[in-house]
Amino acid sequence: MCMVDRQEARVPAMEQSLRERDEFLQDVRECLRQAQEQAKLYYDTKHTEVAFGVGDWVWLKLLHRPVASLSTPVKGKLAPRFCGPYQILERIGDVAYRLQLPERAKITRSSMLAF
Repeated sequence: MCMVDRQEARVPAMEQSLRERDEFLQDVRECLRQAQEQAKLYYDTKHTEVAFGVGDWVWLKLLHRPVASLSTPVKGKLAPRFCGPYQILERIGDVAYRLQLPERAKITRSSMLAF
């Protein structure tokens, strides 16, 4: 078994390559941090909290629900994205509400409303 001194085994070109890689990663992290700050600033200036009260009428967005679960089915890109309006029966959480849906509705009566 041969013991090699670590100082002798270093290759200057490899060390330079590793330094350049570390500098590049540091630059990338800084750019990501700046982009996140800019996105947060934009979101904070445009976003407004919306609170609904019991008895208010709201439209239900059909994110991952088929329209057939609430009304007559329409397929394709012309299918409605919202259904309603439905009346709020109860506030469950900060953004969760219980809605007065039709009896034939095949979805849960409590929905998250976030705008």
